[in-house]
Amino acid sequence: MRTSELYASAPVRVSLGRTLRPGGEALTRRMLQLARPAPGSRALDAGCGCGTTLGLLLERGARVFGLDLNSAFLRESAGDGRAVARADLAHLPMADGSLDLIVCECTWNLTDKEQVLAEFFRILRPGGVLALSDIYARGYRAGEWPVRCCFAQATDLQTVLEQVAGAGFGIDVVEDHTSMLKKTAADFVFRHGSLFGFWHAVTGDASLAEMACAASRESKPGLFLLMAHVPLQ
Repeated sequence: MRTSELYASAPVRVSLGRTLRPGGEALTRRMLQLARPAPGSRALDAGCGCGTTLGLLLERGARVFGLDLNSAFLRESAGDGRAVARADLAHLPMADGSLDLIVCECTWNLTDKEQVLAEFFRILRPGGVLALSDIYARGYRAGEWPVRCCFAQATDLQTVLEQVAGAGFGIDVVEDHTSMLKKTAADFVFRHGSLFGFWHAVTGDASLAEMACAASRESKPGLFLLMAHVPLQ
């Protein structure tokens, strides 16, 4: 039986804090360095979690809106009058061509991926930018993850590129940041003695922890950053 979401579990929150994802603020800052949101630009944090990226976008003068399905996270992210709402990324409550930038970090793999890409393409203006980071599989996609997590629907990177291009986007930048994921794994090991110890702390069950370790060995997770744009018409 599957447990609840990995990113909401206590062991992850202790290690990753409010960012809830490998790479943390450093990877977000790299994405925003590439995206270069202009003051007053309209930006969506798709899967805003506890609001860290919303804050970084506000620092750059963007007009930001955050969406997430986790009500507890939304309560955390709503500080300082930030505009946030609970919504499914497969059915975005935004008008066609209404946004300049979408940032989506370690959330896409949790969704109906092709439908979400279609929605992102719909709501971005021509020339609008998609900044996407998530897990990809460097090995075989075998085994089953015992928790809902961004590893479970990870594909190889070529499939990611095909899906993004297939949605109509032009791909501008692809970077591998697997080293950041490895640093996160090392922190989990330091805190829990081993990856098995980490997964056991998450699931509370030895057989589920071994299942997660086996899935990790087989899929060899990596971390990518991708920048894409809606072509000008």
